[in-house]
Amino acid sequence: MGILLVLLLCLIIPICYAQHQHQTSSFSSRRTVIDVKHGPDSVVWAVQLSDLHFSVHHPQRAIDFRNLVPPALSMINPSLVLITGDLTDGKSKDLLVMKQNEEEWVEYKNVMEDVVKRSGLDKNIFYDLRGNHDNFGVPVIGGSLDFYSKYSINGQLGRSGHVNSVTLTLQAGKRKYLFVGLDSTMSVGLRGPTNLFGHPTDQLLAEVDLELSQWDSQPLKPASKISFGHFPLSFSASSQSGKTLKDIFLKHSLSAYVCGHLHSRFGKNLKRYHLSSHRFLSSQKFFQFNLNQNPSEGSKNCSFGAPPVQEFWEWEMGDWRKTRAMRILAIDRGHVSFADIDFKSGSKKTIILPTFPLDSRFMSTSSSHHEYECEHMLPSSYETVRALVFSVSPIVSVVAKIYDTRYENLDIVVDAPMTNLGDESSRGDLYAVPWNYKAFQDPSADRFWLQIEATDIMGRTTMTELRPFSVNGLHGNK
Repeated sequence: MGILLVLLLCLIIPICYAQHQHQTSSFSSRRTVIDVKHGPDSVVWAVQLSDLHFSVHHPQRAIDFRNLVPPALSMINPSLVLITGDLTDGKSKDLLVMKQNEEEWVEYKNVMEDVVKRSGLDKNIFYDLRGNHDNFGVPVIGGSLDFYSKYSINGQLGRSGHVNSVTLTLQAGKRKYLFVGLDSTMSVGLRGPTNLFGHPTDQLLAEVDLELSQWDSQPLKPASKISFGHFPLSFSASSQSGKTLKDIFLKHSLSAYVCGHLHSRFGKNLKRYHLSSHRFLSSQKFFQFNLNQNPSEGSKNCSFGAPPVQEFWEWEMGDWRKTRAMRILAIDRGHVSFADIDFKSGSKKTIILPTFPLDSRFMSTSSSHHEYECEHMLPSSYETVRALVFSVSPIVSVVAKIYDTRYENLDIVVDAPMTNLGDESSRGDLYAVPWNYKAFQDPSADRFWLQIEATDIMGRTTMTELRPFSVNGLHGNK
């Protein structure tokens, strides 16, 4: 009963403040367009970090961030760096007092300045969001205790709105990749546990809807859409009118919503697929780990006038606080993939992110299945196996391996060298090898498994984990 009362307070008390915020606060959004130069011309990638929790009582978190993140960012060379909340900890050593600590914020500012300088990246590509810890005991946004607005990169760059968007363009605007960040923390920063939930207002939802719509008037140049925030949707309340972020994301059929908040213990399992369908069970709303919903087996409608599938993926990531986690997110010709990197054991010499085919457990969509079945997909995006390879040393060999598990063994059926599609001026190295993708069409989403192996000039070999794939867009369960 006690736990239920705490959860009820977490939901009810902040809603009152959220409604007050709706009545008194003005929301503004900031739009940015970045023309991504140099090849490869079919893919962009971003880095996500979350839940740093810089603390005066745990200095190693900031020390490791300063030591590990700059060389990693320099090697990866992302077009965006997204830091999705809880930049500082705001807790006493005994965890009983929760309030903003300016010393932690000064450290955050100094560390981030060093990260920007040593990584060689432009400060303007960093977007750091407010989390619930960054709002402990803040009575008013912009007040003397609102250290986020003073010390964060968003604050320093004048990104004062609760919604900010940035569009990456390739090939002189022919390809667009829209990222919309949102801050759904309360206008009055209560202490935990009553600020455990995000509270988007109707005005915030309208802003998010507007930002996600900004390229819809150019249907011949569709934009891939990603949203990023701190709170998972299972920890986000409804607005005063009963609307939710999920409603907005489904309307726009996002590629993905990426977030933090729950840390690695829960977050690494929260890969949730949302589909607008009568088959979706509301009783599964709050905790739904590794949900896999396969496309309907009903008759398909392949007419170009058919209404699009309303869907999106929600991918929470682990935390820097304990697990030293970093994520690389890539969009390759509309196909969205990610790799979560663990820096607990130190720096990485080589990182590999397969970008196609997609992992059928976490990345396949009903629209991909529909496009494949109706032959509406872009064939050129299916004709090669592709992977991004980031390394501190020159790479001498990259090999794609595909295994068939039909007979319950890992029988290798493809073992092919991949070719670097870039050159010395490229932003990064995208490797590819042609394949007969139709040979891997199968009613099982996890019959075929992909692994990429890279070897650098020092003789060091790095391999990805095996991941199942389905060229026809089915969802795996393993």
